[in-house]
Amino acid sequence: MAAMTGEHRFLSRRRAVAYFLAWLVLALWLAAPAWNFSHQIKGTLTGVRDTDSEKVRKTLVDNFSSSLAFPTAVIWDAKDLPPEEGQARWQEIMGALRSAPGVSEASDAKRFLEVWPRDSWHAAFVELKATSYAEAEKLIPGLRQHLREQVKLPPDKVPHVTGGPALFMDLNLASTEALRTAEMKALPVAFVILLIVFRSFVAALLPVVVAGLGVLISLGAMCILAAYWPVTFFVPNLITMIGLGVGIDYSLIFLARYRRERELHLTTQEALHVTAKTAGHTVVTSAVMVMSGFVALLIIPLQFFHSIAVAGMLVVGCVAASTLTLLPAFILLLGPLLEWGQIISHHGTFSERTRRFYHWWARVVLSHPWRCFAAGAATLLAVAYPLTRLQVTSIQVNTLPDKAEARIGYESLSKEMGAGWLMPTIILAQHPNGDWMTGDGLKREADLVAKLRQLPNTGQVISLAETPENVSIRRARMAVLTGTDSSQNLILVVSKADPQSPTATRWLQEIQKVLNAEQAQYPGEAKYLLGGVAATTTSADEVIFKALPKVILITLCTTFVLLVYYMRALLVPLKAITLNFLCVMAAYGFQVLWFEDGWGQGLGSFIQTGGVNTIVMVVLFCTLFGLSMDYEVFILCAIRESWLDQHDMRIAVEDGLQKTAGIITSAAFIMVSVFLCFAFGSVVETQQLGIGLSFAVLIDATIIRLILAPSAMAIMGKWSWWLPGQPLPVAAKTKGDLSARAEAANAPAKTPVKPS
Repeated sequence: MAAMTGEHRFLSRRRAVAYFLAWLVLALWLAAPAWNFSHQIKGTLTGVRDTDSEKVRKTLVDNFSSSLAFPTAVIWDAKDLPPEEGQARWQEIMGALRSAPGVSEASDAKRFLEVWPRDSWHAAFVELKATSYAEAEKLIPGLRQHLREQVKLPPDKVPHVTGGPALFMDLNLASTEALRTAEMKALPVAFVILLIVFRSFVAALLPVVVAGLGVLISLGAMCILAAYWPVTFFVPNLITMIGLGVGIDYSLIFLARYRRERELHLTTQEALHVTAKTAGHTVVTSAVMVMSGFVALLIIPLQFFHSIAVAGMLVVGCVAASTLTLLPAFILLLGPLLEWGQIISHHGTFSERTRRFYHWWARVVLSHPWRCFAAGAATLLAVAYPLTRLQVTSIQVNTLPDKAEARIGYESLSKEMGAGWLMPTIILAQHPNGDWMTGDGLKREADLVAKLRQLPNTGQVISLAETPENVSIRRARMAVLTGTDSSQNLILVVSKADPQSPTATRWLQEIQKVLNAEQAQYPGEAKYLLGGVAATTTSADEVIFKALPKVILITLCTTFVLLVYYMRALLVPLKAITLNFLCVMAAYGFQVLWFEDGWGQGLGSFIQTGGVNTIVMVVLFCTLFGLSMDYEVFILCAIRESWLDQHDMRIAVEDGLQKTAGIITSAAFIMVSVFLCFAFGSVVETQQLGIGLSFAVLIDATIIRLILAPSAMAIMGKWSWWLPGQPLPVAAKTKGDLSARAEAANAPAKTPVKPS
């Protein structure tokens, strides 16, 4: 054995120190950027190139007013103040607005309405010096700070900055705050579970440290990238959720296998060598699978999806690399200290009972494979059934925390003026020439306005065709609706419902039909383009749904090809992607029950929503398909390893289930706990992502891995490993296979389970 030690000394103490120092230096370098990630989040609302909404945005910036391109308002309620004092204070606020950095102009909203709601309520529309939503979002914190410094008011009387950029900025801030709160909960919870699993303080701490460093480095790297590339608020949440969940799982699998090899009386070096060949191979395979799920997001032509894809691949790669390099280095450097702080011997009664339970369960499943498979499949289909009524939504105001400044201001404006006034739908009319008003142009526009007013959700239409009696209001509207190019003008359509609601989305579709009919009736005349915040999010959703079939196809094909490559089999990959697809559908079905049907109301901060966020739905599919392969690869590797020794599928499935079921259950418990810590945050989109991920992992680790996967393998038998043109796999007997020799000497003889 001593002679073999040198042969297997793949990690020297000097190299272990080098690994440790390299990760430490990298973590120290990226710690500050990771902590300041919230300041780099931008581009939550990024238009799609060559769409009408993006053309309208660019035209508004170039020829009209950025107040329409990036709608921003300041709301102030002077109730309980004397009228004279309230009016004086409002003038003070208006003066501070006009002198604020990043503000071109501030206009009292009274200039646009003939009837004002009440004298004690005030609103101003602000024109920001910005050419993109990312720039506009960056100006909001400075504007808020300037108002608080220039106008000294009690906390309950401060003005509220709201609007599109402010809403997305507050969403970013709320997401970051919820992320840090979730981290403070997730890490201790994961440590406690690991302490129960390993029964050693140091062994339980290592996975948390290794995964935490991987997450820290990924956040820092993405923060640096965010300085040059729009990054959505989903990114830090995704990095932390996936990084902690997957990273701790990888470390758990690696460390559990190492301790098992040490129990077979191998030295530290020998055990690390065998673990690297077995558990290390599983980690690499799983990481590639999870990363492949994010690759498909790159085909969606939206920049924030690209940032999500890169972030997902980066964090999975980081935690896998830290598991394969930093964790072995810790193990080698710690030596006997790895078991320091042991609370209970891992040879206790509980462990023995756990092994006996999984042994009994494996025999039950293998004795009745068809019944178990039918029961498991029926359960998944039943949970997935609510998917048939799934509704998709965009980011809405009511998904923000109640105390968010943008939400307070938005709800106040909606109550007094109407929901659609802050983010109106904008119709850009492009005429053949600049003298369109001298002929029938105004009459045709008046007819179009009349048709738009007839739509059920239309609150008000503002155009050049209407002439208010109030001269100042008429001039204000003319200034907004006409730009530097006389051949172009604007029509503003105000929605009764929240512009981001499903009702408003259907209303936008009706507006588009009216515009298409108008252009068909008068060919060669005006061309109408639909824009505004709601139109931008709607066009983004359309792009997402158009690309979704390709995303699904690429994900399925990539996963299948990789599994065929790693498993050298055809039926096993087909079984895997089928079961994983059912798992994802079940997660969607549960989200419908939890959010649309309101099952989650009353638990934490969950609210009943009109549907599942579009971005969450797509990210959930790609993420879950990769995560589901985590446990799939783990159990398949164990079954294949046993098959190569025994060449009996029933023995292989029983042995693989016994070896992996306990670890899979522990790993799933950790991952579900981590995801739930994020699900109970204050941002609905993060809640939806956390609930979907946690439920899918729970289903994956129970119904699929304990029932469907083993029963399917038992049904297929040895043909599980069939590959056209290739013989069934056989074990490669090598003198250096320390694990196989040790297990053969210590393991009891196995007998196949006879079917009943």
